[in-house]
Amino acid sequence: MSDLKKVLLENDNTIQFNPFDENRVYGFTLQNFEDDNLISTIHYKVDIVCIQSYNSSNFSFDINREQVYIDNLAPDLKIEQIADNCSQAIFPIRVKVSEEGDILDIINHNAIKDRWLPIKERLSQYYQGNIISEILLKIESVLVNKKLLTESISKMWFFHLYFKPLYIKYDLDQAHNSVWESPVFGNQIIKYDVQQMIEEYYSATDKIYINIKGKSADKRTINEVLNRCEYPKSDMAGFKVEPLNSDMEVQYKLYGEDKSIFSIIGTYKTKITEKIQKTTQIEIYHLPENSSFRPDSKSKQKRASYWQEENEPVKEKNSFWSIFKLF
Repeated sequence: MSDLKKVLLENDNTIQFNPFDENRVYGFTLQNFEDDNLISTIHYKVDIVCIQSYNSSNFSFDINREQVYIDNLAPDLKIEQIADNCSQAIFPIRVKVSEEGDILDIINHNAIKDRWLPIKERLSQYYQGNIISEILLKIESVLVNKKLLTESISKMWFFHLYFKPLYIKYDLDQAHNSVWESPVFGNQIIKYDVQQMIEEYYSATDKIYINIKGKSADKRTINEVLNRCEYPKSDMAGFKVEPLNSDMEVQYKLYGEDKSIFSIIGTYKTKITEKIQKTTQIEIYHLPENSSFRPDSKSKQKRASYWQEENEPVKEKNSFWSIFKLF
């Protein structure tokens, strides 16, 4: 440990993020296990660019998700094809993020709504029946409402983990306590009491480690969660029941130079029955163009954002929007 250097915090014991100008590609992998048996794997790539404007302390992120693969295959079911078409309205998405790392706003919401109209019309003509009409109506109700759309993307694992309040005041001797609401069962989130701590020393490769540990604070039973009950029905009725039992750990590795995210590894373990445990493993890694990549270490500065106008055209890519998990 004596060979490692201490993490340099700001004067107020915070770490500060510096916007990166280059396009970054992140790989995302999610694996679901039942006990030790792998049930499913989802993976895709995400393109991200970040910049800070002159007149604000907030940051803008332009995010584009590429093709999603389920168990190494592109989605080919009818509902998945519909979702893939619908996602073309959402990506690329531009979000405003606070200095701490939280999403504040969807900047290009009007552009998303404009892209949706021809997609809706095309799908309505191609697919017939009451079911497709109900699906499109459900999607539209989210897309046109900025608040609902923000809530929906927060239930997507990449957004949920990448945009967290990492850039806060730290005490090396005491954990920072907060509450996370994580999408372990898709739209049915689980609330966790979490402790967030920064490691005192840089790693051997000049990374900063931030460790998150939490335990479920949800009073619902596992059956109530699986049955999409929004409140602890049994507990409120006075029945003695075992509340949901779930633990989580997430480790962030930040580049020492600009404090941007290098990787995120998260593990959520939830007891389903006495004999079955559900484990969700999420990994997000920066995929640089070459192995010698290091971020620019220049100090934080104001830069003009080229995403001030929300209707400015940007390059679009097809991606898969999971109806059942996100809407």
